[in-house]
Amino acid sequence: MKNLKNSRAKDAGSSKSNWREKYLAKILSATVVILLSSPLGAMAMVEQFVLDFNDSHIRGYQGEGATIFLKKSLKEQYPWLNLSRLELHNVVLVAKSKKGRGGAELRVGNWVTPMAEVDGNPRRFHNSDRSSFDRIRLWNPSKNSQGEWQIGLHGNLIVRKVVLMVENHSPRDYQKRGRGKSW
Repeated sequence: MKNLKNSRAKDAGSSKSNWREKYLAKILSATVVILLSSPLGAMAMVEQFVLDFNDSHIRGYQGEGATIFLKKSLKEQYPWLNLSRLELHNVVLVAKSKKGRGGAELRVGNWVTPMAEVDGNPRRFHNSDRSSFDRIRLWNPSKNSQGEWQIGLHGNLIVRKVVLMVENHSPRDYQKRGRGKSW
């Protein structure tokens, strides 16, 4: 008799836990459906924009560094973009320095990344082979993307391209033209 009572108590407890598990699973799946179907989830996409610099030879004058103005270049190469709706995540600089002592830093607003070394070799400086270029990833040092976006360059460099990874809060402007890559 005692065993019968214990088994009934166990059955009642397990049915309560099954009911809770089913209830939580329904709530979780409903939440996922709502989040995935809401326009908030579809508003921003991380995209990459490639700024082509065609192996431009860039060097500072009299000890001063050179600057690549990213927003200006982005507007020139992608004139339909609404730059105020972009949030910069990071950039990849594809460049090489003549003696391996070049440097690059990303400026976003009043924030600046530490100087990153741009590798190179005098014998391969004028070689256009893809493998002769260094790839340097510079992360946005700011909590937002307000202000200027610039890459400060130091040394004797050749820049092939800059790849910007941005969160586009108005993807329709860009997607309508059938260009670009969603990440």
